[in-house]
Amino acid sequence: MHWFKKTQTPDFNVHFNDGPVLTNLHKRRSLTARFLLHDRLEYEVSLKPNEWGKCYKRYCAPWKIEILDECGKLITKHEFDPADKNILINFDSRSLGDTLAWIPQVERFTQMHPTTKVFCSHFWSDLGFEPTYPGITFVPPDTTLENIYATFTIGYFLGDDLASMHPIDPRLQPLAKVASDILGIDYEELRPRLAISNTSNDIDEKYVCFSMESTAACKLWQYPGGWDQIVAYLNQNGYRAVLIQKKRVEMDGIINRSGDHPIQQRMGELNSCDFFIGLGSGLSWIAWALDKPVVLISGFSEPYTEFRENCVRVINNDVCTGCWNDPNYVFDRADWNWCPRHCGTDRQFECSRSIAPQMVIDAIQSLTGQTA
Repeated sequence: MHWFKKTQTPDFNVHFNDGPVLTNLHKRRSLTARFLLHDRLEYEVSLKPNEWGKCYKRYCAPWKIEILDECGKLITKHEFDPADKNILINFDSRSLGDTLAWIPQVERFTQMHPTTKVFCSHFWSDLGFEPTYPGITFVPPDTTLENIYATFTIGYFLGDDLASMHPIDPRLQPLAKVASDILGIDYEELRPRLAISNTSNDIDEKYVCFSMESTAACKLWQYPGGWDQIVAYLNQNGYRAVLIQKKRVEMDGIINRSGDHPIQQRMGELNSCDFFIGLGSGLSWIAWALDKPVVLISGFSEPYTEFRENCVRVINNDVCTGCWNDPNYVFDRADWNWCPRHCGTDRQFECSRSIAPQMVIDAIQSLTGQTA
């Protein structure tokens, strides 16, 4: 919980910290607050002295708040205006991919509001955004700041929180657009900028990085023995295959860099590779941020979900796909085997089980110009 010192007026106070809020500061008189969005009334409340009212919608929008006296006469109105104000943008997600997708949209917000001082908190300080995004003041999560005019929280909110946190269902948008929607700006796919502090590289051969790991079974490539076939293809075509992922595994034919290593080490490994093969996960986002071609194997999400530029998407559209983006379902993080349409049947995870190794090889060849 953040506590904020707010700029006060004689009779009322307005701020937009996690939604538009009006407090009646008058010691004797009541007033009425009318919260309008796009000139449509969203909420109206009568406030006695020292009472406050708040609209439940918490995203950035062209809010207007009308203040009426006890007789219903308009006293004044306040329109959301971030100019020359302090604004805090919090990232709710601890996901690496989410953080990389959203940070360029925060910068676009600062560019569209050049006199606004923007503070941003996220959970990946080791990414080193400070030198690459000098227009943003980064603060640790749960930092208490004073004189904050507005606070916006960027996350992937579903269920009861969807209507209050998002103007558009995030399942129907590219991941990066989730941030621009909440911040009230037009969307543009933008590559995040990273500062690499570890550029050492002891691999003196041509190599490709790959990762088989993700945070749910639906995100994995479930084709039996698929990764072994890709490693064999890479080795046969002049590439060393370098495994980079947090979970330690043993595998033949690779340079094994799996294990819990600093993110800057991963950035250095990716920065020197020819391309990356992975899933809909954070390492794919880092590779893309470093301008490396990405072969992205995914059936659980629709192709619009991740990035498009310099990415070859491998998906089998002849089977069930895209449950992640289906508004009928809410992803259950506690269920490793989440497969909402076919759980417990012989079709479970068919979206990735049906992606044959040759489909991945074809994607590699489209990047390299090689043929089998």
